[in-house]
Amino acid sequence: MASKWNELLERNRVYAETKHQPKTFMGEGPVAIPSVIIFACLDFRASVEEFLDLKPDEALVIRNLGGRAKSGLHALLFLEEVTKSQALKEVIIIHHTNCGCTVITTADVRESLKSKYPQMADEIDQFDFGTYIGGDLENHNRVVREDIKLLQESPLVREELKAHVRGYVFDIKTGKLSLVPQ
Repeated sequence: MASKWNELLERNRVYAETKHQPKTFMGEGPVAIPSVIIFACLDFRASVEEFLDLKPDEALVIRNLGGRAKSGLHALLFLEEVTKSQALKEVIIIHHTNCGCTVITTADVRESLKSKYPQMADEIDQFDFGTYIGGDLENHNRVVREDIKLLQESPLVREELKAHVRGYVFDIKTGKLSLVPQ
């Protein structure tokens, strides 16, 4: 039985042979970097690329557990450095309804991991999975506001970018984005 990964590798072979257009290496000339960075959840049901109909050069999408800004901050800071703060103009945070981060707590995950790997308990106690219990819209809005605040209060994020941080909640039933009021 063929594995899913082998199927994906075959798709890559076909892509490389039929569709791929070589890209410019950094240092070879100008590399256009999108001006929008989006923090979004890794849940396949909330694919930003799909529900925004994104083309590859329109936005940088950082996907992680719950779309939490804290987990993606290092990527934002790296991009700011590599582009000398010239590329990024907007930061968008998108959480979604029925997120797995709303049905289990960080403490629950830690305890489960520690029961499997007791020798790693101290390290596991440092893990932050960004969970928040409760999936009603106001709770989603509250957590998006926390992520916005984290970026806007960070001394590592430049002021011009802080002024252009917005948050949304994507409804996986309707497909609509709702702006989170600040």
